[in-house]
Amino acid sequence: MATAAPSIPRVELALGPTPILKLERLSRELGVELWVKRDDLTGLLESGNKIRKLEFLVGEALAQRADTLITCGTLQSNCCRAVSAVAARLGLKAILALKGGPPDEYDGNLLLDRLLGAEIRYCDDAEWDKIDQVLADLEARVRARGRTPYVIPESGATVTGALGYLSCGQELAQQIRQGAPDFDTVAITAFSGGSHAGLLMAKQLTGLRGQIVSIPIAWEAERVRAYVTDVIKRARGRYSLDVEVPETIRLIDGYQGGGRAEVRQAALETVVRVARTEGIVLDPVYTAKAFHGLLDALRREPDAFGRRVCFIHTGGIFSIFPFRRALSRFLDAQT
Repeated sequence: MATAAPSIPRVELALGPTPILKLERLSRELGVELWVKRDDLTGLLESGNKIRKLEFLVGEALAQRADTLITCGTLQSNCCRAVSAVAARLGLKAILALKGGPPDEYDGNLLLDRLLGAEIRYCDDAEWDKIDQVLADLEARVRARGRTPYVIPESGATVTGALGYLSCGQELAQQIRQGAPDFDTVAITAFSGGSHAGLLMAKQLTGLRGQIVSIPIAWEAERVRAYVTDVIKRARGRYSLDVEVPETIRLIDGYQGGGRAEVRQAALETVVRVARTEGIVLDPVYTAKAFHGLLDALRREPDAFGRRVCFIHTGGIFSIFPFRRALSRFLDAQT
């Protein structure tokens, strides 16, 4: 991060720059150049967008001499799996507070959490409603054992975590300077909106020309916009970044469905279609919902996004496996 790196602790974790590929068949179908930045290829078990956030979150943790990372999420949390992998790589301990009870068998990201040696604290609905207290209790117990904890909120959704996609935006700007297409629109999945905020900051600091658009898959649009606004303001104050909140924060809204836990037919159809059309696997919970929203918007308003559009694929491949029954039924029905 050329602008602010000297004052911001960071540990190099991602394998970058991640490649940018044109989706040839979908582009011909849509009449728009559709590209994908493969941020699902940031690493092996640490793959996906969370590893970019963890470069700064774990950098801050190590600067505070932490030896234990504590975080929370669903049983199939991509962030929890990435935290587990990074902890194993760096010789740290990982403690995860997960929503739900212990399953009969481990699968997907949860299997990897256990394989990587993370300590699991299962939370019922009542405990999850008080997850901040659960994390505080875990933190206190770690300190009582003479260790130094660092707590990462769910999905790494902090102003520090948002720096990961400021860095990604800087990387993209460098790739464009070196010959990648100068995109009219850069689109990304949004849960809270931290990655969107990071890209908006990168746009200002690097001169990225394209508009930044996100597709919320859980939170309502105004909540995402409010979070993006708050992150940019706090980043400006905390890290002395020369950034402002844009007048317009663009979203492709209306694809949240019942939230991230609910996977509808359209998401499964998109998983299968993109796999068979372009040889790329999306996950049903995040990227497939967002990519479905982008494809639908491009069909309805192709001129609204310009001639070249880049979708940042933020990963999540391991969470596809717990959906094998739903996908199997869908594939068998197609056959």
